[in-house]
Amino acid sequence: MKRCALIITSCLLFFFKTSVAQKLAFSYDAAGNQTERRWVCINCPSARQMAMDKKTNNLPPGELGEGLVTERGIKAYPNPLKETLNVSWGAPDKIYLKSIQVYSVGGNSVFKRNYNTEERQTTITFQQLPPGTYLLVGQYSDAKTETIKLIKN
Repeated sequence: MKRCALIITSCLLFFFKTSVAQKLAFSYDAAGNQTERRWVCINCPSARQMAMDKKTNNLPPGELGEGLVTERGIKAYPNPLKETLNVSWGAPDKIYLKSIQVYSVGGNSVFKRNYNTEERQTTITFQQLPPGTYLLVGQYSDAKTETIKLIKN
């Protein structure tokens, strides 16, 4: 009897350790119609996390990889802004921010500049622009883009 209870307990512990939680996620179009249904694994490691774990496990002993930029990202501050906007960015190896464009809500381009591989920050002046909402669009060398909503007071 004790052996049976031990086996059942061991099986339950193994099941809980290896099981992952799932939930359904739905996507809808503008009219509210369901367009996609997919299962989402909550406890599963993401592909990015697995790739990072693989990278860190392959580092030589004593090397922690400080200063290594692993994710792309644009930071724009202050937001809301008054006159100038500071923009800084990072990107993984061999990928760089190719250009930054700022658009008004009407879709007009109010700023455009190209950057080289070494540049990691810039300042954009908004002095002559009226208050309102603007979109900053950064385009990377691998053709991916990142958009940030800006508000000028």
